[in-house]
Amino acid sequence: RDPTIQSAKSVEDVIPAESRSQAEKVMAEFRRCRGQNLLLVMDGWDELPLYLHTKSLFQNLIAYPETLNLHFSSVIITSRPIASSDLYHCISSRVEILGFTPTEVKDYFTEVLGGESQTIQKLQNQLKERPLIAASCYLPLNAAIVCHLFRAQDYKLPTTLHELFTLLVLGCLKRHVAKQKRERERQRITSLNNLPLDLQQFFKDVCTLAYHGVMNNCVTFPLEYLKTHGLPTISETLGLMQGMESFTTLESSPSFYFLHLSVQELLASFYISKLPAEEQALVFKKLFREPRFAAVFRFFTAFTKLETDGLRKIVASIVQGGDKSQLLYLLHGMYEAQAPSLCQFVGSQLGGELDLSATPLSPVDSLTLGYFISCICLTTVGEFKAVLQNCSLDDYRITFFVKELSKCTSSAITQKAMLAVLDAGLSSGLELTLDLWNNDVGAEGAALLCGGSIYSLKTLDLCY
Repeated sequence: RDPTIQSAKSVEDVIPAESRSQAEKVMAEFRRCRGQNLLLVMDGWDELPLYLHTKSLFQNLIAYPETLNLHFSSVIITSRPIASSDLYHCISSRVEILGFTPTEVKDYFTEVLGGESQTIQKLQNQLKERPLIAASCYLPLNAAIVCHLFRAQDYKLPTTLHELFTLLVLGCLKRHVAKQKRERERQRITSLNNLPLDLQQFFKDVCTLAYHGVMNNCVTFPLEYLKTHGLPTISETLGLMQGMESFTTLESSPSFYFLHLSVQELLASFYISKLPAEEQALVFKKLFREPRFAAVFRFFTAFTKLETDGLRKIVASIVQGGDKSQLLYLLHGMYEAQAPSLCQFVGSQLGGELDLSATPLSPVDSLTLGYFISCICLTTVGEFKAVLQNCSLDDYRITFFVKELSKCTSSAITQKAMLAVLDAGLSSGLELTLDLWNNDVGAEGAALLCGGSIYSLKTLDLCY
């Protein structure tokens, strides 16, 4: 992302030397031995603009080192796998870090919680009831956040990512106030909407910075950029950002970044939620095709429940547009919002059928889908069909799906829906059809679906 890196024409341009002449001297020595014992680490290939992937200094260093007289040099590249396929033909080995395995997650929790068996079991039991939080723990940083909040919140876990990162932000704000020995004010920080007066402007400035970063797809910010947004020193970022020195310039040039990408996205969505309703809709029209739309949209949905007319029009356009990836974004947002009325509105726009056929569904996608359908069943009268043909659903994903869908029981149907059922002379509020043709659902998944826990299920198609 650094302009100095992107404009580099020679290796000397990126050597962290005190002067240009020293950089040239260093590289002359490496070229003399044709790159022997030279190891180059290129961190963040996926952050380079696409045009630099095919023709640039960095492409030459990786694929054609002989053109730079560095025949025997070695290169390590870090990147997200999805953005590095253009390198596969010219690399000798590839390592993909998958994060914690389930066993490693358990081992980590055991170590952090001091081996206290009852506490560990309580955490594991709560994670079983909160599969979205559990699924995020494969990232070590997320596992650390979950453990910290579990202890800080009297051994209780949040249900959604919105709740998780909101609690993290509130914790950072409390710590900032505690450092100033203002215990009374620290205890009063319970909501982002009710902060001490002296924090409100700084918090607004940090949210504004997060918003501009999202709109420009920036994750690091030079100190001068912070100053233009009312944050002259790192202390004014309220503990929500960290700083580091740049290695690409001769002078001291610190850059700052948010503690977690999701913190930046949460704060950006909070900023948008405070704009006038018509401006909120305009912002999302701009964000619609941007890389971080999905992440911001789910948090924004949780903050606002998409209740204004302008936002409901955006929801209607997503539903009617038929873009299945955007429908998935909407499902994730509705789960984060935990708002059955929003699900009911989306259901009314779908006209009785949700078609996600040929869309591979992850375990988390399956969870959010189950939540949406359960809300439809609890608040709607009539028939509803979910077409999930060829969606890569297997027994593991079905467990996520049924976990939420099984909440649709006769005892949970809303009074309003039950009255409509009685008026219509029906036996249940909604008759549900699941079309799971051409998936990999085995005996275990079929048993979960047919076990009687889904009150409204009328038809189940498991043809292969």
